Amino acid sequence: MHPRVLVHGLLALGTLLLTAQARAASAQERPTGTVTGLVYDSTTSTPLEGANVAVVGTSAMTESDEEGRFRLEDVPVGEHTVMFFHPRLGTLGVSGTGQTVVVTAGSAVETYLAIASRETILAGWCSIEEGVGNTSIGGYVTDVVTGVPLPGARVSAFAQHTGILARRSKVAEVRTGNSGEFRLCNLDGSLDLSVTAFFGTSETDHMAIAETGPQILDMRIRIADPVSITGTVMDHTTRAPLVGARVRLLGTAFDMLTDSVGRFGFPSVPPGKQVIQTDQLGYATRTDSLTAFSREALGLEILLANEAIVLEPLVITGRSADPIYTTPGTRFSGLTEAQVDSVLPRVADLASLVRASQMPGLSVRNVWVPDAFGSLREGLCIEIQRRRGGGMPNACNMVEVRINDGPVPEPMFFLKELNPTDIRWYQIITPLEAGFLYGDRGANGVLLLYTQRGGRR
Repeated sequence: MHPRVLVHGLLALGTLLLTAQARAASAQERPTGTVTGLVYDSTTSTPLEGANVAVVGTSAMTESDEEGRFRLEDVPVGEHTVMFFHPRLGTLGVSGTGQTVVVTAGSAVETYLAIASRETILAGWCSIEEGVGNTSIGGYVTDVVTGVPLPGARVSAFAQHTGILARRSKVAEVRTGNSGEFRLCNLDGSLDLSVTAFFGTSETDHMAIAETGPQILDMRIRIADPVSITGTVMDHTTRAPLVGARVRLLGTAFDMLTDSVGRFGFPSVPPGKQVIQTDQLGYATRTDSLTAFSREALGLEILLANEAIVLEPLVITGRSADPIYTTPGTRFSGLTEAQVDSVLPRVADLASLVRASQMPGLSVRNVWVPDAFGSLREGLCIEIQRRRGGGMPNACNMVEVRINDGPVPEPMFFLKELNPTDIRWYQIITPLEAGFLYGDRGANGVLLLYTQRGGRR
């Protein structure tokens, strides 16, 4: 939310109310008409519910319904400006535009109000950025499997040069914010441009930019691998397989009937928490929850009873689709979701949140290190000290950092800017355990972060 836009919007509505009170008496004596219309959010291509709509200088004010429609009665005759305000404007950092209407006695005037399109908003943001190019690119970078936005991803614009020394050069680069959004402003559209997003060791294909002007380009990177869930549905008493039982993952398109031996299977399920429901004629419906990690395959044993009784939990067997996940589990060090919730009111940054785990040997400190361009920047060093002793003040045996099971590039700078309120829970894995799980990348330990919108729990 942009506070300045929010304050301006509220002040504008307050002014409308004060003006309306001053003119209320005279307005009742004047002929009036009606203004109807629709408020539309062009950034999401949906009607905007709950928008405050008002006629400037009058007492006419209302709120748009669930279909974005509004109706303003008793609007004095004359030329007026109709405006609207909604918190969505503050989120986008833009102001609502007004529409001029002419109201005559007893008439019904229709008008349309809208939040500008993403392209228009992008053009507005880039108009205050440096540069004179005629092409701007904006959008979001998300994980292709889970749809989770990827903060700190690198988005680069390249120009392809032809001729004897054909080559591709980088002309601009930005990092996504906490919402996964990026903007590449004022590029030279006369160049043969393409855009690529990078997150850890993963990247998208080079996406060609064929037109000039503001353009929206949402990009998806695969950082989490899908899960395979299979199982058998059986009678609780006889353990006989149940044919034709309906098994589904609630909230998804995964829905099937068991085969002749009671089996079912769901390939390519996004990792994370799933709710599985099983129904069979003559049996009580059963609903269970399960959590699957990236790259994992789960086999389930689901027992149904003839009536609603307390049944034993699901029998789950897991195997990894990758050999590095076949080692025994790790001991938990970190903060659970409930612990994070209790600590957040007392912390101001991610460093304080990580220190709250009170893990023995954990060191969290600020260091100054060179970035990719050679400039010194302040970063956050998280290391697990295995021995005491001296060393350079800015030397750091940085842990491997993963967010929602995906690797994080330049983790020192990423963590320094990460908002602690975005963290759902986290786990710290010691170098010994991490070495088995992640190989050389886990030599200094691993910090697993899971956000409010993604990750296992």
